[in-house]
Amino acid sequence: MTSDSRAPSKGPVSRSHSRRPISRPRRSRNPSVASIPYLPTGPTILINPDGQIDDETAELLHEFIHPHHHAEDTLVVEGEEPETGEGDEDDGAFEAAILEWRNGLPWWKRPSPWWFICGVPFSTIAMSMTLAPRIQIYTELACDAYKPEDNNGTLGVAAGIFNRPYDVCVTDPDVQQAVSRLSLTMLTTMGILGCLTTGFWSSVSDRYGRKRIMSLAIVGALITDVTFISTAKYSRLLPGGMWFLLIGPFVDGCLGSYSTVMAAIHAYVADTSEPATRARSFSLLLGLVFTGMSIGPTLGSLVINRTKNVLFVFYIATAVHIIYACVIWSVVPESLAPMQLQQARKLHEDSVRAASTTKRKAWFRRMFGFLEPMALFLPGHVGPPHAGTGNPLKKPKRDWSLFLLAMANGCVMLLIGAITSNMQYITLMFGWNSEDLGYWTSVVGAARAFHLTVLLPMIIKLFQPKTPPIQLPAEPDEPLTDSSSPRSPSATRPSPPPRPHHAHSPTFDLNLARVSISLDILAYALMALAHSGALFTAWSVLGAFGSGLGPSVSSVATALYTRNGGKELGKLFGALSVVQIICSQVVGPFLYGLTFMHTVKTFPQAVFVLSIGSLTLALVFLMFIRLPKAAPADVEEPSSTTSEPVHSQLEREDTLVDTQAPLIVVEDVDADEGRGRKADVKPASIASA
Repeated sequence: MTSDSRAPSKGPVSRSHSRRPISRPRRSRNPSVASIPYLPTGPTILINPDGQIDDETAELLHEFIHPHHHAEDTLVVEGEEPETGEGDEDDGAFEAAILEWRNGLPWWKRPSPWWFICGVPFSTIAMSMTLAPRIQIYTELACDAYKPEDNNGTLGVAAGIFNRPYDVCVTDPDVQQAVSRLSLTMLTTMGILGCLTTGFWSSVSDRYGRKRIMSLAIVGALITDVTFISTAKYSRLLPGGMWFLLIGPFVDGCLGSYSTVMAAIHAYVADTSEPATRARSFSLLLGLVFTGMSIGPTLGSLVINRTKNVLFVFYIATAVHIIYACVIWSVVPESLAPMQLQQARKLHEDSVRAASTTKRKAWFRRMFGFLEPMALFLPGHVGPPHAGTGNPLKKPKRDWSLFLLAMANGCVMLLIGAITSNMQYITLMFGWNSEDLGYWTSVVGAARAFHLTVLLPMIIKLFQPKTPPIQLPAEPDEPLTDSSSPRSPSATRPSPPPRPHHAHSPTFDLNLARVSISLDILAYALMALAHSGALFTAWSVLGAFGSGLGPSVSSVATALYTRNGGKELGKLFGALSVVQIICSQVVGPFLYGLTFMHTVKTFPQAVFVLSIGSLTLALVFLMFIRLPKAAPADVEEPSSTTSEPVHSQLEREDTLVDTQAPLIVVEDVDADEGRGRKADVKPASIASA
């Protein structure tokens, strides 16, 4: 191996024996929350049987169930002195000022991730309580608007829509068509506005504080609650009738909607937690969100069963949102220091001043800049020009694998927009009310939680290919120099220990994604043929066990992206997030709502046929993906016959001191070696030459 001018390494260095102390973890001076790697883009993804989550979310859910309690401090290897300069000194002074500002605050005004970790479960329970009853309210409003003759002579404005037999409304195709039209308009309005405004409000939170942006977004949620309750009770007195509901999604979408709240919470936790505990904070936050979204539907069904009033769950949700808003407005402290806000404003002003485009182009770029990362999926050339062809006139091949992966991911994400249409189908075919829908949602959500946190990690551990043993050869057949030969310090320097790594196979992940989609196709075919609510629930649970695509996409995308020299993985996952948001919040609800609206009278199972077609198309895309072949040799240890210079071979021969040195085989270095476990090191017998 080539010589190294650094001091000889003595193996892993503990904190107490390092040459210099570990520096305090640094925070970004201008963090951006435009991308949300830790939290889903919408709450229904967690309990929706059609929802898919990414690899990072699955890992955090597993960490929530099985905490490792390990430190994540970065150790400084002895002899590797980090480069320091004037910029680093300025950063250190800036961070010291931030730390001094926070330490000077009383404990009740000091920002901490626990402000939201303690409150998020209650808000998610309140939100998930209203998912199923919302469909029943839509049905009652549509029945009152399109079938007024079925009101049994009720004259009261507030009680008219709730004294009518629910079975009469829920089984009417005309009413279901009107419900589909209403929900389609509301979801599309909020989805489009949310996509256009979330990035803007997230960047504004860097300059004016997380607390202000969360306050604005919560105002939008409160307006939506008040509008919904008012329309449900007094739809005959309000202009537009049931269409008065559109005011809520319009205002909520303009203020960023739920995605802005989650982005701000994510940024708040990142601002206030140290790197050593940040992953645990996010796993705890996400696990509590998942728990709240699973408990809420069942709790809402129990409340409706006890009170016999569907609107009562909306009263509870509105009260929780009001309390939550008051806590944020008056109790929760701001996470960003005044100097951070001032610096973010200055950086923003400099970037705007330095922009060379016109005002119109700059406005257009700000509005639709979230589409820019998708250019990453355009097919690129494989390898250097004319590689392997020798013909300069022949065009190089293009690699479509990453594009096909993005298309497959988008096809699956379309199914997230089918949750409303699926609930309408259930109420139409089986006559379920909001109480039954709540129980169904909780059962499917519990099945997804079990699969993602217990079953899927177990399957991956059992069937994923094992890591090949790491061999440290001591070649006895090489000529040895005399023991008195002089050796340089670099020649006698022992090799650094192998780094622990995870046994990870993109091929296994790609096959796991294909199997998951195949299981989803089977589940949707059976759901379309189900003739009872019990069978439909059983096949829905089967579909919940097909949610292994999301955790597999990240590994496959990374392998495809790095094959052509890609290094900025943040751009890659940001582009995948854009695909998910567009397909799940805009295209999906529009496509499924339009389909159910036009087929509810003749063939309501068309929404499941659409899901089967979308999943089949995704499976076809995955079948055409070709992963890069594994390198024959370790990239960190290039073959001596190909790339190692001759003098390096001589230097390596100088290090051989014993012909009987055994071949050391490190079998299956466990990923937990860094947490205190020791790898199994066994001497292997060496056949004589």
